[in-house]
Amino acid sequence: AALVETASAANSAAAAGGGNGVHIHVDVVDDDDNGVRSKEKKNKSRQGGGGVIEGTATGATTDAEAKRRALRQVYTSVCKLFVWKTEPNFALPWQMRPQRQSSGSAFVISGRRLLTNAHVLANASQVLIRAHGDSKRYVARILAVAHDCDLAMLTVDDDDFWSGVRELSLSHVPHLQDSVVVVGYPTGGDNLSVTKGVVSRVDVHPYSHSGHRLLCVQIDAAINSGNSGGPALIGSEVVGVAFQARSAAENIGYVIPTLIVERFLQDVGRGQQADPNRESGESWYSGTATIGLLYQRMENKQLRRYTKLDSIGAEMLPEGVTASGVLVCESDPMRPPNDNVHPGDVVLALDDNDIADDGTVLFRDRERVNLLYAFTNKFVGDTARVTLLRDGNVIVKHLTLQKPVPLVPSYLYDIKPRYCIFGGLVFVPLSHNYLRNEYGQAYVEKASAKLLNACSRRFRDFEDEEIVVLAHTLACDITVGYEFRRQILESVNGCAVRNLKHLAQMLDECEEEF
Repeated sequence: AALVETASAANSAAAAGGGNGVHIHVDVVDDDDNGVRSKEKKNKSRQGGGGVIEGTATGATTDAEAKRRALRQVYTSVCKLFVWKTEPNFALPWQMRPQRQSSGSAFVISGRRLLTNAHVLANASQVLIRAHGDSKRYVARILAVAHDCDLAMLTVDDDDFWSGVRELSLSHVPHLQDSVVVVGYPTGGDNLSVTKGVVSRVDVHPYSHSGHRLLCVQIDAAINSGNSGGPALIGSEVVGVAFQARSAAENIGYVIPTLIVERFLQDVGRGQQADPNRESGESWYSGTATIGLLYQRMENKQLRRYTKLDSIGAEMLPEGVTASGVLVCESDPMRPPNDNVHPGDVVLALDDNDIADDGTVLFRDRERVNLLYAFTNKFVGDTARVTLLRDGNVIVKHLTLQKPVPLVPSYLYDIKPRYCIFGGLVFVPLSHNYLRNEYGQAYVEKASAKLLNACSRRFRDFEDEEIVVLAHTLACDITVGYEFRRQILESVNGCAVRNLKHLAQMLDECEEEF
């Protein structure tokens, strides 16, 4: 409107002047309801003996069209996955659930590879993929799966798929209030969907697929079923992978940051170099790494006095380490004593990450996250420099990082459940999969206290320890009147049960009448 008004004023002035010729060329750009721009050219001219004056607004239109072209090239990288799954039933372990179909998103990276979420491919029987703008679906092959960080890698063997697709590059972890665009194929339609939001939080957060706590980016863009595996973009660069949303709140979605993605790619690359001839890429991924401990924050003044934390002088501390940290309550007994922390130790720092009394470390300028962030760039087998306060003395130990193996597995995927049936009694290992299949999604509210207490134990007391549950009693002549189920099995004929395999061995070797 301003451009048109200016043109009219200029024409009027030229007419009044009489002697000067004026040629005005104006582009008026309007947005219709569909976001398609229409251009109306208006020309007003006066003939005379002077020069020509020309005004234009085509620059904004050209920039917008160039931006659209760049985005269309990015969209060719985002693909739709069609997945058929056959999931086991850990409560009735001899049965498989009916096959079902789901969908997800993926995007192209270097080396003829695609990234998506592990939960999109969990328990998959077949995976098909379709590129944006293509009508043909191709068979995809899984290269690597990391259930702990909810990432997976695929490829397509058909060369025709790769013609016309573009590789996306990874960028940095976004900052607060950065605008991000989430691209994918959520439910509600078959075509590509684009949503926009801003980064509202960067923190260490539980990943719902595995229960592991890792670095996570929270955004206010809509992330729905089917968005999983799609890229979160700033411009044409990937800053994360969409993977989950908070159902109890509105406009809260979560993105796996590129720090976690790059670590996953490096871990798989290390595995490929160590064993390039292995057919199954899943074993190329070694897993997240940690030192294995439970801790208490040191915000209580009396606790600081008890541990002599307030008595530490600055001369006793390494450079960059302050008199703050967390108290070790329990450590993994499966680690060697000389390669472990002890209950009662105060962990002051992990490598160059100084730990505060609330259990956080510095992430970026004035941004603090949980101390688990210190292991983000570590791999299984690496060492961590741990600064400890032990018995009033500051010591530095180099501990080997290991993959956590909890007593009760959090969630199991891509495996068949193990079970043992003897005399109509069905025994299974205790796992969260069993509890979820037996009691439903709200098993924390419905399961017995004894089963839940067993799940709260983090560490094993011996290498092959496993909690065995009497899951069901099948109806037969020798189980008449028995109603045993959902009970923890402690011993057989007075011998403690170590695991399911040990139980089967004892039952096979039993020569007594009962």
